[in-house]
Amino acid sequence: MDLTLDLVLRSRAGEFVMLDTDLRITGVSEHAARFADAPPSARVGEDVRLSFPELVGVENDLQEVLLGIRPSLVIRGIDRSQDKDAPLFVTITATRSRNSPSAPPSLLLVLEDVTDWMEDIRRRTQTSNDAMLLMHAMAASKAFVDNIFDAMADLLIVTSAKGIINAVNRATLSVTEYRSPELIGRPITLLLPDEKLTDRLDISWQTAPVELMCVAKSGTTIPVSFTRAPLDAGEHVLLGVVYLGRDLREQRKAEARISKLETENLSLHEVLSTSRDESEIVWTSPPMNALMKDLGKVAVTDTTVLITGETGTGKELVARELHRLSNRNKSLLVTVNCAALPAGLVESELFGHEKGAFTGALQRRIGRFEVADGGTVFLDEIGELPLPTQATLLRVLQEQTFERVGGSHAIKINTRVIAATNRDLNEEVREGRFREDLLFRLNVFPLHVPALRERPEEIPLLVEHFMRLFARRTNKRITSVDPKAMRVLMEYSWPGNVRELANVIEHAMIVCEGNTLVVGQLGLVQPPQRTGNHKATFDDMARQHLLRTLEECGGIIEGPHGAASVLGLKPATLRSRIKKLGIMRTGGGFQAPS
Repeated sequence: MDLTLDLVLRSRAGEFVMLDTDLRITGVSEHAARFADAPPSARVGEDVRLSFPELVGVENDLQEVLLGIRPSLVIRGIDRSQDKDAPLFVTITATRSRNSPSAPPSLLLVLEDVTDWMEDIRRRTQTSNDAMLLMHAMAASKAFVDNIFDAMADLLIVTSAKGIINAVNRATLSVTEYRSPELIGRPITLLLPDEKLTDRLDISWQTAPVELMCVAKSGTTIPVSFTRAPLDAGEHVLLGVVYLGRDLREQRKAEARISKLETENLSLHEVLSTSRDESEIVWTSPPMNALMKDLGKVAVTDTTVLITGETGTGKELVARELHRLSNRNKSLLVTVNCAALPAGLVESELFGHEKGAFTGALQRRIGRFEVADGGTVFLDEIGELPLPTQATLLRVLQEQTFERVGGSHAIKINTRVIAATNRDLNEEVREGRFREDLLFRLNVFPLHVPALRERPEEIPLLVEHFMRLFARRTNKRITSVDPKAMRVLMEYSWPGNVRELANVIEHAMIVCEGNTLVVGQLGLVQPPQRTGNHKATFDDMARQHLLRTLEECGGIIEGPHGAASVLGLKPATLRSRIKKLGIMRTGGGFQAPS
């Protein structure tokens, strides 16, 4: 036992409390508890600031005493009165104590009852104001500092060099949902689990804010931007750290809202750039009848749909019709052309990213799936997605959750997925370019859009539709199509399908100078496909289409897999057309008239 402690134990003038370097009580005299803030208190093992809150805010001074930088710290005239009729004032003196040269230093707090002295001052003064000013000088200065700290909107946390929390302000308690006694004396990692502690000064702390996730008592994680200021005791010795932080939740909400509005604005522009007429599906053929019948069945569900078909057949129009007929039609349909996305930014576009997730990510971005929450996302050309993104998409389809690029928190959504491709995804799976499990998940209800050459009977109807549509765009009123021009259109193979037909009609209307479209104005990029000198008629093309369908169905007309079901016709109607077109049944099936 050192000389200082021995003198205290022999003195009747004061009580004492012994502290370790973390300000926890290691020893206490018999009657020291009567000076505590809430008697009985001052128990061994407790943080001393719970019993003597006037020590909150002077931790750095106490550390200087421990290090021998200053000989002592005196806090005078603290009012400890629990009863206004029984005044009690105490002075606390902190000194350094060492039981042996090899033992770590500790703090000795000597508690002296100075009530008689303070009362004597009261009697000697002419007014109580002077006496009270003197009695509460130190207490008032501490209260003043506390009021400043508590008035701050930002979080304020003061720790020791070892990362033990010494002080927090009211904003910190409000954000973290803790009470002060639950934090004082606990490690800073309780609030900031990712914080890396150091016992040396880090000069970058003084200027560089850092974003840390603060964990509240409830387990909620809160993004906070902290500026960390080291408390320097000289010789690059770290006495402690002051954390000044700003709650970023409202800022993040604002950034997310702005990002979502920007993406919604882009999606709405895409919708508005497509006129109502263009979004209408025009059909009359049996294959399209079958497609539209299936479309009507699946539209009212939330089932994932995979639309297949050649380029230009109108897969996006089918997707828009699915959304229009669904229960989600009050929300957005967000269209994503997967083939147009840069390879390195696919996941960012689909699922968004956090600030700093990669070079150029200057702020948080909301992805297309999040914008489509409650609505529909249409993934056009899904066969172009990279394999890593396919894995992420599979998780979204299975769990309706995802994480932004650079994020660590799952985001829950309620989004229907419609996909489209002109590729053979089964072949892509065999070649290792498409995930088989993703194909199974997408192909719940496939819709195949037939090529235009498979439904030539719709060409006159489509030509009429496009002539009405482009009349406004070209400012021309063209009322008819020359029969020879229509025959050429009917005989053409249409490798670009409906999209190519629309382009041909628009081009013809631009160059047309009368009110009738003629062959020379069509500007087709390849000649019609004919066999010899035979000019195909409408009946010829319908006959070939029926023969192909009958062949694919093995010559079966009735039943769920029969040609009548595939064509959307009644079996009696199909037999009537077969007879009308002169198609004859043979031993191996059907054949056209010679």
